[in-house]
Amino acid sequence: MFSNYLKTAWRSIITNKVYSALNILGLAAGMAVALLIALWVYSEYSYDKFLPNYSQLYQVERNFTNNGEIGTVNSSSLALADKLRSDIPEIEAVAETDYFNSHGLMVGDKKLYMNGAQAGSDFLKIFQFPLLQGNAGLALKDPFSIVLTQATAKALFGSEDVINKTVRVDNLHDLKVTGILKDLPSNSTLHFAYLIPFSYYEFSVPSVKADRSAGFDQNAYQIFVQLKPGIAYAQVEPKIRGIEKKYKKGANTDIAMQPLQTWHLYTDYKNGKAVGGFIEYVHIFSIIGILVLIIACINFINLTTARSEKRAREVGVRKAIGSHRRDLIFQFLTESVLVTFISFLFCLFFAWLALPFFNTLTGSRIGIPFSSAAFWLMMIGGVLLTGILAGSKPAFYLSSFNPVKVLKGIKTGKSATFSRKILVVVQFSCSIALIISTIVIYRQVQYAKDRPIGYNLSLLMQTDLNNDLGHHYEALKNDLLRSGVVRDVANA
Repeated sequence: MFSNYLKTAWRSIITNKVYSALNILGLAAGMAVALLIALWVYSEYSYDKFLPNYSQLYQVERNFTNNGEIGTVNSSSLALADKLRSDIPEIEAVAETDYFNSHGLMVGDKKLYMNGAQAGSDFLKIFQFPLLQGNAGLALKDPFSIVLTQATAKALFGSEDVINKTVRVDNLHDLKVTGILKDLPSNSTLHFAYLIPFSYYEFSVPSVKADRSAGFDQNAYQIFVQLKPGIAYAQVEPKIRGIEKKYKKGANTDIAMQPLQTWHLYTDYKNGKAVGGFIEYVHIFSIIGILVLIIACINFINLTTARSEKRAREVGVRKAIGSHRRDLIFQFLTESVLVTFISFLFCLFFAWLALPFFNTLTGSRIGIPFSSAAFWLMMIGGVLLTGILAGSKPAFYLSSFNPVKVLKGIKTGKSATFSRKILVVVQFSCSIALIISTIVIYRQVQYAKDRPIGYNLSLLMQTDLNNDLGHHYEALKNDLLRSGVVRDVANA
């Protein structure tokens, strides 16, 4: 029976080529837009989920009251890191870090200036990034050691085995390579090219070592925490909230921790809690994706019901020879699902073509996960749901025709016309809303881009000034001015 429904549906599609092409391509375009947005939304929600213990990871924050308002910062003191280690038994590990600055790396005549972190010895225990070589518990123990990512190791040493080789940092000290990390995935909140022990930071910058014994006033560092298995944040929160007040008289700071799961999407704080941020854009684009899919489905419904007069005689003949209404409903739904499935194939092709441009626009590295069983299960479910939703009104409407009336000649009733008008109004309202939003956003971007900023961007260039260059700034400035191509030089 089902094969008969399928053959009849296919015959109807082939017979009406122009109508079928319009329906398929219109639905495919809407589905492609929805798929691209869905992949992007999934990517945003997937940040840091690749870490095996991500649910137990937190960043320490400080809430302070100023003029009656609560402000939140993630800068903390080294004294706080030490107290969290000693006073809170529910905490498995603590790692202090700098703010992931850039440093000069040199091997022979190769010199690179790259972004990296100076991190406490438990950093790789907390963030279990895949380590290709070395031991996560020991890699950052020696102050004169360095852990490189795959790409950084290749850039500095080529294809050589780099373990125990040395890298000169900021033209000051030679650090021994003790580990190689697999390159971090694009959906990692933390990005760095190498890790240097925090103990080296304290050795090379005496003021940092002094900050550890200076109490809770030198808040210039980040602190990351891993809770013990089975420990919930609610158990720890009362113990850490007033820990700074316990050791510092007159402190007006409450300590809190933000879970790793929300770092990427929740960066705006209100009353000491993360309440918004990039998540707002994720919600907006999710709504846009749903609206585009609704527009495509309404277009499908309108095109189908517009052909009701031609399909009415088919319904009349089928009912006259004994077909039941439920059989006709199933027939039309089968046809709708088949059209949706063909549209989905075109949707995948359109999305595949658009992905390079989409990734450039969004600054992401999204791909269609063809090898994922979960992806195909979701897509099949989506195709069935879209096909049934898009085909339900035509199926129930067409199957309701009276065989005697339609064989004499159908006249469209007021209710059918009214419902079609409602769908057209909804479809065009969604389209107009999206067009207006696009124009407003475009004009805002152009205004921000073209507004006067007080200086001319043309012919301006910038480079980072690391410690090595900073010590020789005057010599660098004089060389640039003597080159004949530089008019002025300034540092900041």
